[in-house]
Amino acid sequence: MRLLRQPKKRQRAIARGHRRDSGAVMVLVALSMIALVGFVGLALDLGKLYVAKSELQNSADACALAAVRDLDGATPLSVSEASGIAAGHINLAMFQSLPVSMAINSNVTYATSSSGPFQIKNAVSGTLAQTLFVQCTASVSGIASWFIQVLNLLPGVNIGPASVAARAVATNGHSQTTCAIPVFVCDPSKFTPATSYAIGEWLLGKGDTRAGTYNQGAFGWANLNYKGPNSCSGASCLSNQLTGSVCSVPAVGQQVRANGNIASLDKAYNTRFGITYKGNGAPTGQSDYTGYAYTTSNWTGSAYSDFLTKRTNRTPYQGDSQVSQKFKTGGQPGASSVYQAGGDRRLAIAPMVNCNNVSSSSGTTVTNWACVLLLDPMQQGGGVDAVHFEYRGLASAAGAPCATAGVPGAVATGPLVPQLIQ
Repeated sequence: MRLLRQPKKRQRAIARGHRRDSGAVMVLVALSMIALVGFVGLALDLGKLYVAKSELQNSADACALAAVRDLDGATPLSVSEASGIAAGHINLAMFQSLPVSMAINSNVTYATSSSGPFQIKNAVSGTLAQTLFVQCTASVSGIASWFIQVLNLLPGVNIGPASVAARAVATNGHSQTTCAIPVFVCDPSKFTPATSYAIGEWLLGKGDTRAGTYNQGAFGWANLNYKGPNSCSGASCLSNQLTGSVCSVPAVGQQVRANGNIASLDKAYNTRFGITYKGNGAPTGQSDYTGYAYTTSNWTGSAYSDFLTKRTNRTPYQGDSQVSQKFKTGGQPGASSVYQAGGDRRLAIAPMVNCNNVSSSSGTTVTNWACVLLLDPMQQGGGVDAVHFEYRGLASAAGAPCATAGVPGAVATGPLVPQLIQ
């Protein structure tokens, strides 16, 4: 009988072992499921925080760009702060469901250096003119997770609500400019006596007698690329600069080469007015949106406002006979399609130089950059004395039109526009 009972005892012992093993496996499976759900949740919750961070960065960027617009050296910082807070606040966070909160004397700070220290408006060191940088911060706290908190069921794990923050620093830097034209303008501050050009003033060639020892008038041809790896010389070099784009220009203090009164550049110059010429070798280049010409025969005073209207309407060049009986380009107005596909070709920056030191055999130093409007085409066989510029101010002046629509650029000649730097 003992021999018969022994197998039953062993069977019961084996059954109890199986039950213990099953319980251990269930615990391991439960813990594994918790970890698996937690790690899946980690990816989802980190994605949530990434979205929140991106939204906060948009708010901080908007705040800094809006605030820095009022850093003009005269406007109180309270105006800048209010502009920044308003721009930052209208941005939403947490999947565009929560307004970003920004407070006075907290989230908008100022400094005289990009490295700081950044201080609230009433404590900033330096004068208004020295306060060039603004910093905006934005944050959201108490962000509850979706899934990752399930890891709190594991021993020793304690995951709470998260926080995210963003920061942006902005300053005013030079914008991209329209491309330069290979014509220098005499710097009036170097005249004897020193003077200045008025906005809207027409600059003449040989008719302007204020230009000191330079006998060509208020402006003349200037090779912008006569030095460096892409250097060139002669009339063909200037022709290429007139029909192409020259945006990599010399800095103030560097040199351009004065090339005298070259009379063979009329065809290249007039491409900017959409005037075409027959024959092989005739220069081609993009025209402006309008070729409408302003001469002493059909216009007096500033032409800039009317030019903007003509540009909007894609008004073509009138033709020689309608502008002046004495005005002969030797070319014909381009088709209307020329102007429909035009560009920013008649508002250009031009180097300013000391015309007391101009020589056709040597370079002359750039003292500044002027914004000019090309008013009329060049007469056939004529030199720069046969055209007129309208002075629209220094290229770096606020409101000067010789720049793109507020796009930051590397050429330090354009008007100042807000730029993010951090």
